[in-house]
Amino acid sequence: MAMWKQACQFFGLFWLLFSSNTFATVDIYSQTVADKSWQVRQAVSSPTGQRIKLKVDVLAEEQVRWFQIIPDTSQYYKNANHPWEENPYKWAGFGKVNYYKKHLNQFDNLAEIEVSGTWLSKNNVFDSPYYHANVGSFWFQVEVVGKDGRRRKSMGLENNDHRGLDKQVLRVSFTQGEGYLGVLSSFFNVPAIFGSIPYQSQHYLGVDCADVLMAANAIKDNDKVFDRNVAWLVTNLKHKAKLHGFTGSDTKLKWGDDILPGDFIAVRYRQNGQFAHIGALYQDSNNNGVLDGDDLVMHAGPNALSYSTVANAGFLGEVVVLDNQD
Repeated sequence: MAMWKQACQFFGLFWLLFSSNTFATVDIYSQTVADKSWQVRQAVSSPTGQRIKLKVDVLAEEQVRWFQIIPDTSQYYKNANHPWEENPYKWAGFGKVNYYKKHLNQFDNLAEIEVSGTWLSKNNVFDSPYYHANVGSFWFQVEVVGKDGRRRKSMGLENNDHRGLDKQVLRVSFTQGEGYLGVLSSFFNVPAIFGSIPYQSQHYLGVDCADVLMAANAIKDNDKVFDRNVAWLVTNLKHKAKLHGFTGSDTKLKWGDDILPGDFIAVRYRQNGQFAHIGALYQDSNNNGVLDGDDLVMHAGPNALSYSTVANAGFLGEVVVLDNQD
């Protein structure tokens, strides 16, 4: 009898806690220009400059609070040792990404909001040079508070593990441009994690120089993300050109003929060492028609994805250009 009484007390306490639970779930609906109806999904994407709206279902007298979850891209993280460290490339354990949950108080008690670079530009809370407001990925959470104080929340900062945010935390991505480079641009604002795993790159949780290129290819081709490092890409992709002792001065490689935007460029820093860094050629920024150090490349590592000149990104020395057009 005593055991039965204790069991009843336990289940009574459990039911009390459950029935007064302040953290039930709620869904965020999203809509783009192309949508005919509101949808619940893990991620929504649209070209930069186009509208993306978010909304939540609320009852009478419920209060609404919106939040942006912002990863710290001012620093970089690692799962494996960097090439310049002792025991290079050795697994070091998952690097823990730092996030900040910013209350978007300008949207208090609004059931529907529109995501805009105008206000996103004010949310660079880590003062990161790699934060983009008009292109890339952004994460959101909503909280609905009832008259009785009970709260319903969408998936958010509380939902994360050693790999990063839960993939069900709503991601809004804006792309810039068409084709492969447009898809790649959706990875702006994603943390840099050296030695990132396919799960992290596939779900925009963290990338390194090779993984971000492979993840963008997988999205473009509607394929799975393969775990490929720089050396594998250099070995297995077609070589369009090889440059020995490249210093950034004009080459004979012509844009549109010999090389194209979206082709990969890789560099080897040590003689007889492996190729260590890779990026995607972006544009002939000085319009001289040939590849040189002033042209732009998109690359990640050791920092988050950014636009850099070929020279500033470190693509000097022994360089190969790889075909990424198939």
